[in-house]
Amino acid sequence: MTDTLTTAKMVVAWDGTEPARAALDWSLARAVGGELTLVRVLDRTVSSADYFTLDSTTAHAREVLIDDADRVSAKYPALTVYSELLSGDPISELRALSGTHTLVVVGTHSRRGSTLRYEWSLGARLAGSANGPVAIIPKSDSTFHSGIVVGIDGSAASNAAVEFAAAEAERSGEDLLAIHAWQEPLVWRDTTEPDARSLDTLETLHRRILDESLRTVAARYPMVRIRPSLVRGPAQSVLLDASRGAALLVVGDHGFKGLSKLLLGSVSHSIVLNIQSPMVVIPAPTV
Repeated sequence: MTDTLTTAKMVVAWDGTEPARAALDWSLARAVGGELTLVRVLDRTVSSADYFTLDSTTAHAREVLIDDADRVSAKYPALTVYSELLSGDPISELRALSGTHTLVVVGTHSRRGSTLRYEWSLGARLAGSANGPVAIIPKSDSTFHSGIVVGIDGSAASNAAVEFAAAEAERSGEDLLAIHAWQEPLVWRDTTEPDARSLDTLETLHRRILDESLRTVAARYPMVRIRPSLVRGPAQSVLLDASRGAALLVVGDHGFKGLSKLLLGSVSHSIVLNIQSPMVVIPAPTV
């Protein structure tokens, strides 16, 4: 299935910190072969200031990065491991490496307290501007996680997310929980309680969205056990609840245009800020 977003090429943002180690561990657990690149991005001012220094920070960082890549390669001989040291803005450099057939993996800190501190985190900013799928990996806990959860809304970004999630489920042998969350229109909630017949009609329409979104992947991935779920409620809350015990959550991102492209769509952004399990954000396909 050469058209799938799930490929053997991964780029891992690496600096030796705990979040970076979580990203690398997740990537290595996922990899069975193929290509993995450890990428360290140094601030441009640091590398420029050290340019003429013999024992510079840049030179030291390059040596450490090569050593780290060599250790990974020795432990995983079936995996082709590269290392790349770059200088500049991490978002810009990682975005340049992203693409439809490249999965960029970044770690993130566990979410504690107010989510405001995570608004401009590497994962949130990169996922809002990348040219391909971005995996955001929190520190692993000791509990057992299983199943792949994907959010469905019938959009092009959602369809791409379903495709990615189904391919991941086939690769890993996990079940695929496909969730479509729906609510009555805001105008109804602001005026009067909708009657049962109207709600039944709405539910039927939303079930059709769910069924149609899954028809193609069900035929393409016949060995994957797909569990469709239609839930009445806000999408971000529904998906966060479902993802707490999941091995992976996959969501599509509608994103924005222009300067606002550094931001995710509201649902994916809310989930990133409250992330509990590994998550992959899939951008809307370019036309």
